[in-house]
Amino acid sequence: MEKVNCPICGKLIDDDPYTDCPYCGWGYTGAEEAFEDDEREPWNLMSKGEAKELLKKGLNVWGEPLPKKL
Repeated sequence: MEKVNCPICGKLIDDDPYTDCPYCGWGYTGAEEAFEDDEREPWNLMSKGEAKELLKKGLNVWGEPLPKKL
């Protein structure tokens, strides 16, 4: 299986739609390019921009502390 970078944290994840990033929790859909950073996708509870702001604060998409880098 090919790998892609998580659009939120950059970790390599499987290029398989509806794969959750094991680091930040983002639900990768494979359609992230079709959405602006402030738009919400149907699969995720927040926009990419909101998820990136949480990442800057050391939190995953659920508001929990990020694990040590995998």
